[in-house]
Amino acid sequence: MGKPLQQDQDSIATDSCTSQSRSFLPSGVSLRLENSGSVARDHLASERTFLAYMRTSLAIASSGVALVQLFSAASVSVPQGSAHRLHLYIRPLGASTIVIGLIVLFIGVVRYFTVQSALTKGYFPVARIATGFIAVMLTALVTLTFGIMLAGKLEPKGK
Repeated sequence: MGKPLQQDQDSIATDSCTSQSRSFLPSGVSLRLENSGSVARDHLASERTFLAYMRTSLAIASSGVALVQLFSAASVSVPQGSAHRLHLYIRPLGASTIVIGLIVLFIGVVRYFTVQSALTKGYFPVARIATGFIAVMLTALVTLTFGIMLAGKLEPKGK
């Protein structure tokens, strides 16, 4: 007799908890899933992937700030004409790097919730476009940064 009563109390506590949490969640979203098969493993993997997107976003945005600071500090020891030309490119490049970092964070958030929703329905969406976009943007960013650094080194010393 003690066992069913405990189960009833657990179900009452669970029902009150879920009814309170449902007030801020969109319809169809649950905070608890049945752990059958590989559900827990898949959701934990999705969370790790989201954290990887966050780390990547933070690293990209930080490199944008570091890029501006590096060239600002380096321009102090360079003659005024070439330093001014580099500043024309460095600040927009740094701002673009920060924006790309924010875009990567946005892609990670959208991807996380897309995968969480898909996993509850029993399928897994493939991320080809987002991965390709991030790869192309980072390649362009590295190429531009290298080009600006090389252009600064190739300027004649006499100017």
